[in-house]
Amino acid sequence: MTGTPDIAPVLPPADLPVDLRRVELLCAWLRPEEGVELERISWAIGKRPRGEGWDNVLWPIGTLDGAPLVLRIARRRSSRALLGREVTVLRRLRGLGTTLPMDLPRVIATAEDAVAVEWIDGVTAAECDAATQEQVAEDLARMLATIHSGPAPEVGRNPVRGVPLATRAEHFAADLGRAGLDEDAARRAAETWQAGVGAEEWQGRELLLHGDPHPGNVVVPPPASPGAVTLIDWGDTTRGDPASDLGGLLLHPSASSAGLLDLYRASAAWTGIEDDAIWEALQARARAWATRMALGLVLVYPEEHPLGRTGRRLLAS
Repeated sequence: MTGTPDIAPVLPPADLPVDLRRVELLCAWLRPEEGVELERISWAIGKRPRGEGWDNVLWPIGTLDGAPLVLRIARRRSSRALLGREVTVLRRLRGLGTTLPMDLPRVIATAEDAVAVEWIDGVTAAECDAATQEQVAEDLARMLATIHSGPAPEVGRNPVRGVPLATRAEHFAADLGRAGLDEDAARRAAETWQAGVGAEEWQGRELLLHGDPHPGNVVVPPPASPGAVTLIDWGDTTRGDPASDLGGLLLHPSASSAGLLDLYRASAAWTGIEDDAIWEALQARARAWATRMALGLVLVYPEEHPLGRTGRRLLAS
């Protein structure tokens, strides 16, 4: 949705190669969303992608009513199902008629292994100044509270989000060992993780989760732009323990992580949020998830990358 930073992450290899021929075929197979007329698209398929991420390639395909369009195409077999989950949840959230604290990507059409969406101009929250980052963090706290408090559609389970922390213990230990943290940072990370694992597990209903709301998945429009801050990349959406989403929230710089979680609590309306024991356990699990996610960022992104800095900042605090 945004320009790719010059310092690229180390992406897993693509086992679904994306080239111009595949893009042209997918465009021919697109099925429009309700209310969309594909005949109104001014087709201008680019010669090369506009960006590439962990799971998808973004390829420019033209405009609709003046709005640039990109085709999000699965670049790995394992990411095929993620696009379907994303479309399911975005349709549901837009259909609720609820005013959300953040905008959502607009799906234009779908095809096998691909989704056409409006391009969202801007930069990620990870690239913004401190004041903007803090405002984004507060908006995201309200956004997650709204999403968690609503109905949860049937979507496939994500094996690494919304699950009990204990199921990720082996991976945490391996990542901590590979991260190369100094002794104090490694000790803090291990203590935070153990506190989360030791907290009472989630016993409530399975809430709808974004799955990966880190600062790279929030797009901030350019100054003076009429666009809204948008929460993107819903491919990891799932149902389960909200602590993993709150771990992603804690990756966003804020004056006070406790204040950010309190803002979430004041905005949420799921059953049990008012119970202090449930809330204390949730906070402990959220901080453990934040540590787990920060390790992942440190291992994937170089120090000069905005998300690399995000992970290192949290682990150093």
